[in-house]
Formats: sequence, C-alpha cells, structure tokens
Amino acid sequence: MIIIEGIKGVKILNLPLRLWFLILLFPVFYPAGTSMAQKQYNYFYGKVFVQGTKTGIPNVNLSVVGSRTGTVSDKTGAFSFFTDSLPVTLTVSYIGYETKTILLDGTSFSLTLYLNKKATELEEVEIKASVNEAFFKDEHYAVLDYEIDSNLVYLLIYRQYLSKASLICKNPGGDTVATSIPFYFRPTGLFKDCLGTMHVLSHDSGFQVFLQGRQLHLIHPVNLKKFDDVLKNCVAASTDVLFFQNIMNHGLGVEYFGVNRKTLLKNSITMIVDEKKMKMLRRNGEDAQLLGSRIPDSREEFVTWNYVHKILYRPIKTSLYIIGDYTCIFNTPEKLMEFYDIAGNFSYKLALKTDQVNEGRWTNDVINDEVTGKVYTGFIQNGIYHVYEINIDSGILKKKASLFHLYPQKIRIYNSWVYYLYDVAGDPDNKMLFRQKF
Repeated sequence: MIIIEGIKGVKILNLPLRLWFLILLFPVFYPAGTSMAQKQYNYFYGKVFVQGTKTGIPNVNLSVVGSRTGTVSDKTGAFSFFTDSLPVTLTVSYIGYETKTILLDGTSFSLTLYLNKKATELEEVEIKASVNEAFFKDEHYAVLDYEIDSNLVYLLIYRQYLSKASLICKNPGGDTVATSIPFYFRPTGLFKDCLGTMHVLSHDSGFQVFLQGRQLHLIHPVNLKKFDDVLKNCVAASTDVLFFQNIMNHGLGVEYFGVNRKTLLKNSITMIVDEKKMKMLRRNGEDAQLLGSRIPDSREEFVTWNYVHKILYRPIKTSLYIIGDYTCIFNTPEKLMEFYDIAGNFSYKLALKTDQVNEGRWTNDVINDEVTGKVYTGFIQNGIYHVYEINIDSGILKKKASLFHLYPQKIRIYNSWVYYLYDVAGDPDNKMLFRQKF
C-alpha cells in the first residue's frame, strides 16, 4: 500500500505504484498530444462568373460534400472558405445555372469558376443504327485518311495500293466541292494543325493544302522532320497563346505548355505521367532497354519488342481543348479533367466518372465537337463502340449512341455527327467513311 501526501494534506491511499507513475507522467505528454491532434485548415478563395463574360454572380452556394463547410459568394461573385481535409469535392450551384462539381486537392487555392446557364431540353433518346450512312463509299477508291474543318470534310482517297491517290473535299451534305490532281507521290495521311490548316503528309515531306475555287492545291512542301518540330506538337491555339505538348518517357508522360504569340515567352502548364507504368518500368530493366531500342530484324525478337511497346507500355492518351473560357486538359491516367484559363493558369479539377459505366473497356479517347462545344469519350465491348458525352460541369458520362459497325477507326465528332472509318469486307482497298447522327 502506498500513502502519498496530496494537496492540502489530503491522503490518497491504496493505488498501485505503476498507476501512480502513469498519472505523474500524463501532464507531461498531454499538451504534446493535443498539439499533434490539431487540424490543418486550408483556405480557398476566388470568384464565380457567368460563362463567356466577366460578370460576377452573387449568392452562389458553395458547399463541401459530406461536411457542413460552405459559403455564399458576395455581390461581386467573390468567395472564400476553409476546409480541414483534402482532397474534397466542392459543389457550386445557383438557380438557373448548371451545377458544377469540383475536386479540391491543394493544387491551387485560388479558384476562377464559370457557370453555364441551364438550358431546358427535352429528354434525349439514344439513336440507333437507322441513321447510319456511308459518307464516302466508292467501288473504285478507298479512303486512306480524313479530317474535318470549317464545315468541310477532306478525304485522302486512293486506288491500286496507293499508286493513284488524290484529295477531295466534301460539304456536310456529301457533295464534292473541290478536288486535287493525282499525286506524284504516295501519301501517308492527313494532318490538321492547331490553326486549322490542312496538310498532306508523305514519308519524307508535308504539304499545305490550299483551297481555291473547286481546286485543291498542295503548296509549301517542307521536310517532315522540320514539319514535326514546328507543327506536330501544337495542339490548340487561342488569340494570344499557342498550346504545345511534349511527349516524354517513351509516351508514358506528356508535358503541356503555352507560348505567347506576341512575346514568344513559354509558360509551363502541367505534366501528366502514368505513374503505375513508370513504377513498373523502373522495376524491369529489360523492358526499359527494349523501349529504348529500335525495331529488331528477327521476327522472334520483334514479337517481344512489339508486346513491350504496344501492350505493356502503351503510350498514354491525353488531350487539350479550348472549351468556352477554359483550356481543358484531360488527364486520363488519373481520370481527371484539369481546367485552366486561356492564359494557362490553373482554375480547378474535376473527376471523370468513367467507373460508373459498365459497358466494356474505356478507350481513353476524348473527342471534342468544335461546333457544339461538347466533349465525348468511348467504350468498346465485343467490337461495338459506345459513345458517351462528358458533362464538363459534373464529370458524369451519358450514353449517346452505339456505332453500327464493329471496330470503327479514327472517330471524329462534328456538329453532332460521328464520323469513322471502316474496312468493308471483300476488297484489299476497302476502307470507307461512314457517319452516324446523334
């Protein structure tokens, strides 16, 4: 039994020695434990504007999902709030406007947000194959490649294994509006640069396409290496900025940056890396060696080389589009949409809800309709390609159509028409252009 003289002579009896030892030490450690338990608060601030304007929206509700944290914008559209944890999801809502869902992960604490006015629409119906039609189908010619620009469809057509090739231009109604003379070289494809100019490519040169009346001319030929250095990596353009991508790490990483068209100053925007594949590559030295090697001569070695390049470490698909007041980058490895202003300054992130779709494998395709401003992606199951619209305010995907032909190639969407190439059976020169209406 232990007897200890307490305060004012009070005697405390019958306590074991070990328990008294813990009681005496408790005041020493308690303040430190309390300090460590204190929460870290994150301060966010910014403004909410009407899409396409600099008009601030007052009384916008901003609330953190799953908590009581929230605020309301003032008469100028400005707001600020604290949150004690990251990452969190923020909803931004106002009567008469589309609700926006934002991912806050600490990338930036300054937010510039734009809300779209809500449009009243009838319930949409998925349109099936009844509206599928051949846009170009010819018994003598096949389609090597195509591109769409300014309401015109450019088709690179050929016959007899590319020995006779030319370029034609059609309007959306399918009428031919211009043609070129037959080429003296074998083309490899079409390329539309970030300024909307069309080019015909060969194995060693790039030719600019010039439309004059009903005639298509190929002008200003340049060496393909120079063409690639100047134009290939330019992915979008605004009035003041050209946006470029720089492929890194054997296609497992992409850097996006902007170049001011007047000052020529470079501004780094973001870098996207497939971290899972990079981690796997660091663990496998043989794979890294194969990725850095040229195509082998022997068939047996080529099979392994091709498997490493095309299957194990397939290059990531990312996209940059200018949508409304935003420069939008689709970070497919992390299933995110990253929003920046036109100058390339970060605004916010949004999660892509691809996991909510149970219709095959996500293709990672991100396709922008230049006319409507809507963005789409695709899922493929048993050869059937399913088109989904991405809601850029919530990240939710909504099915729009299932394409008629199995395994379609080079999908483009223009003015709510889905264009794609398809190999028609029965002829070696058999690729045709089809389209399907939403």
